[in-house]
Amino acid sequence: MTEQILIIVSVALFLLVGFLAKNRKAKSIDSFSTSRNKLSWFVTAAGVSMTFVGGAALINMAALGYNFSWYTLVDPIALTIGIIISVLFVRKYRSDSGVTISQLLSSDNKKLSLYIGILSSAIFLLITAAQFVAFSKLLAPYFPSIHPTLLILIPSAIILLYVFWGGFSAVTNTDVLQLLFISIFLLIPVGYFILTNEFAIASNSIKPDLFAPMPTELMILLSISILFVPLSQDINIRAKSAKDNKNAVIGLIGGAVFYSLIVIACCYIGITLAEHGVKMDDTEQAFPTFFKHFFPSIGIFAILAGMAAIWSTLDTYLVNAITSIAQDILKKNNYFQKLEERKLIIVSGIIVYSLAMLAGLYFNQVLTLILTALLIYISVLLPIVIGKKLKVNDNIIFIISLLTSIAIIVCEIQKVAINPKAIIYPVSGICLMLIGKLFQTAAPKA
Repeated sequence: MTEQILIIVSVALFLLVGFLAKNRKAKSIDSFSTSRNKLSWFVTAAGVSMTFVGGAALINMAALGYNFSWYTLVDPIALTIGIIISVLFVRKYRSDSGVTISQLLSSDNKKLSLYIGILSSAIFLLITAAQFVAFSKLLAPYFPSIHPTLLILIPSAIILLYVFWGGFSAVTNTDVLQLLFISIFLLIPVGYFILTNEFAIASNSIKPDLFAPMPTELMILLSISILFVPLSQDINIRAKSAKDNKNAVIGLIGGAVFYSLIVIACCYIGITLAEHGVKMDDTEQAFPTFFKHFFPSIGIFAILAGMAAIWSTLDTYLVNAITSIAQDILKKNNYFQKLEERKLIIVSGIIVYSLAMLAGLYFNQVLTLILTALLIYISVLLPIVIGKKLKVNDNIIFIISLLTSIAIIVCEIQKVAINPKAIIYPVSGICLMLIGKLFQTAAPKA
């Protein structure tokens, strides 16, 4: 009973912080989705780390550590490289007025803008759905009498309310609190366990058959962050919201450091469970299982940290998805153009919540949702970026990107054996874009 009370109290605390951040100026899409030139490096770092941690780092990294040992660290290494690349484009992020990826990449071409808007919105919906699922999986052991669907529906609906209330301001307020929770209730217990068990662990050599080698395809998929992070709408918004270029750069790098520490701790959790012979039917339960097994009296605190991380990614991608749908899709529709932007935000929120909930209930696999989202995002957007860099005509970019998307969807539906997808899909799109450039160059001569 005490554990349930602590979870409810923590939820109430996050909600209080979120609702206290009411943004009275958030009547426009821009003011709802950013806090331009206001945030310190630490708040920026907290936001970046909390955005990318979520269910992927806690639920998945512990599970992957359980199965594949330290191969899992390919994820934080890839994200750090992605952050370093992002640092090189800080001035670009801050100088451009667009808040969505569509605004950054589509110029004035309406078809391309709508296409990128639909694509990015779909990706944000999948990532949001993944957090719904992660939230349910984390809380399920502590509320066994409550149906998992309700564990998704009720907390997520409440989070949506404070996102409506405060927008990006509410998200940044909770980011700092959530990082504090993770530092105290995850990193300290894991650090204590390492210090008090290091000699016992060192005396038992790791059996080679405990862990499987990570498949090359999975390693490549986990490396997508190298490309995803610089193209991330959240990185664009965080860079714009920092006080200045210096705070943006330090904040991005600090976010990578915080993220890496958290993932290393989660990876260690899975490895330790495997080494101690703890069996699980569902390896995505590795994170809560570690604390219930080794810290039965205070393990709930680490679960609170996990809930905080998932919560933070959830509210961030709610804002991203709402912004993208409102700005890139609804605002371009003749009917919705008549509505005030605040009403567009509310309509978008209802759409996001409904579709993400359906996706989460259908797939119910955190890793599947995350990797599918990242694969589609990179396979289509990377060729677009290269096309823009090569000054390919927007209409040609639109046609090629649409064909690429259709080809990927057909291959996935038909379950065509293509390996590694994370390389073949984007490379195919890039090759088509190069052909488009050649076609464009040769056209005037015809």
